[in-house]
Amino acid sequence: MELRPLDLGKIFERAVALYCANFLVLVAIAAASVVPVSLVQYLVLLRERPVIDATLNVLQHPGHVQTEHATTLFNSPTILAVVLASAVFGYYMLAFAVGAFAAGVGRLYSGGTIRFADAYDAVLRRWPAVVAIVGFAILALVAAYTCAVLLLAIPIVGAAALATQWFSAVVAFAATTMVFAIAFALLCILAIGACALCTAVVESTPATWAIRLTAARILNRGEFGRAMLCAFGVAAIGLLASTVVDAAAFIGLARWQGAYATLDAAQRILVVPFLSLVLVVYYFDVRLRYEGFDLDAGRALAPAQDEPLYAPTAYLSGEERAVIKRFLERRDALTPSRRREIAARLATPVRTRVPSELQTLDDEPLLERL
Repeated sequence: MELRPLDLGKIFERAVALYCANFLVLVAIAAASVVPVSLVQYLVLLRERPVIDATLNVLQHPGHVQTEHATTLFNSPTILAVVLASAVFGYYMLAFAVGAFAAGVGRLYSGGTIRFADAYDAVLRRWPAVVAIVGFAILALVAAYTCAVLLLAIPIVGAAALATQWFSAVVAFAATTMVFAIAFALLCILAIGACALCTAVVESTPATWAIRLTAARILNRGEFGRAMLCAFGVAAIGLLASTVVDAAAFIGLARWQGAYATLDAAQRILVVPFLSLVLVVYYFDVRLRYEGFDLDAGRALAPAQDEPLYAPTAYLSGEERAVIKRFLERRDALTPSRRREIAARLATPVRTRVPSELQTLDDEPLLERL
C-alpha cells in the first residue's frame, strides 16, 4: 500500500477502500466486540426495563410523577451500578476492537494482511495499557460533564439570585454553551483516546507515554483542527447510523426488544469497523506527516506511483537515492528528533563509501551532497 500524507477527504477514501477490501475480517473483528456488549445490554434492558422507563418518565414529566412512589435509577443504587457497569463494559470492548483494527492496518502498511487472530493477539498483549487509557478517558468524560453542569448552573443561579428580567435568556445561553462545551470535550476525548490506543498497540508503549505522545502529536497549531474535523466526521456518521435504528424503534420496533437489539447490534457491527478505520488511518497519517515512519527500512523502498526510477551512482544505489530524496523533501515537516534519527540512519551506511572530505560532514549536509 502506498504511503503518503493524506488530507481529510483522502483519509475517508482510504478507510472506505480498506473497509471494502477487508470486509469479512473487519466485520468479524467488530462482531467479537459488539455481540457480547449487545447481549449484556439486552439482558440489562430486559430485566430493568420498568425501572428505566420510570426514570425516563420522571425526567420527561417531573411535575406529573409521584417520584416518591416510583422506583427509579436515582433511588436504586444497585440498578444504577448495573447500568453503568454495562456501559463501561461497552467502552472497554470497543477500545479493544479499535486496538485490533490498528494492529490489522499496521500489518497492511507493512505489506502483510489483516488476520483476526493476529489483530486480537496484538491488542490483548497490550491489555494493561488499553485498560488504563480507557480509564483515563472515562475520568476525562466525567470531569467534562461535571464542568459542563457547573457551567450551566453558575449563571442560572446567579440570574435567579438577582431576579433579573434576562433570566430566560441567561438559561438559554448557558444551556447552549453547555451543549457546545460537552460536544467539544467529547471530540477531544474521541480523537486523543483513539490515537492513544493506536499508539499503545502499534508502538508498544505504556498508557501514560501513549497519552503524552498523542497529545504532543495532536495538541498543536498545525494538527488540532484536523483532529477535531476527523473526530467530528466520525461522530456525525455514528450519530446518523444510531438515529436510523432509533427511528425504527419510534415506529414500533421497540415493542420487540429482541428484534431491536439485533438491529442495533447489526448496525454497530457494520459501522464500527469503518469509523475505527477512519481514526486508525488518521493516526498513521499523523505519524507519517511528522515522524516519517514510512521512511523506515522496508517501507521506504516502495516508490510512489509518480516517482521516477533512479540510476545508481558511485556511492548510492537507485533505491537509496529515492529514499534520501524523499527525506530531503519532507524533513521540514518532521519533528526535530525524528529528523535527526532518520538522517543518521540514512547517512551511516554510506559514510564509509565516500571520500574522506565528505566523511567529516554532518548527516544532513552529507545527504544533501549525495
